[in-house]
Amino acid sequence: MRFQLALLIILVFLLAGLVQGASGQDDPCIRAYGTTSVERFVADLQHSVAVDDRAHVAEMIRFPISIAVKGKSLTLRNKDQLLKYYNVACDSKVKGFIAKQHVSELFCNWKGIMVGRGEIWINAVGRSSPLKIVAINNNPPWSPGDN
Repeated sequence: MRFQLALLIILVFLLAGLVQGASGQDDPCIRAYGTTSVERFVADLQHSVAVDDRAHVAEMIRFPISIAVKGKSLTLRNKDQLLKYYNVACDSKVKGFIAKQHVSELFCNWKGIMVGRGEIWINAVGRSSPLKIVAINNNPPWSPGDN
């Protein structure tokens, strides 16, 4: 009986460790990208969007990148195209999610680092490559204030 109780207690602790996920700076996935690099990138993105530095935001994107325009996918192949569609790509909802993002609440998986509810994805192309925005999911059906 004692052995079964001890085994049950160990099993509970093991399962609790598996269920509880890390987030933000504690996430091994975030650490793999370099916690400081991620913090700087997100802060730089937030500042650039806040001051409407469109050219700098364009520098932070890996091309080609697709956005939704009037319900259809449009592939932007370079910075000039992004600047032309900037207000569509970085609509008010996307800007809101970027502004509200706390590094401690970032989600990370095999796709990269997620900002908001997936409005922006960040990744590095290669081992020594800098972080870049690799996906923009503009015009989401929810708002930054939704829970």
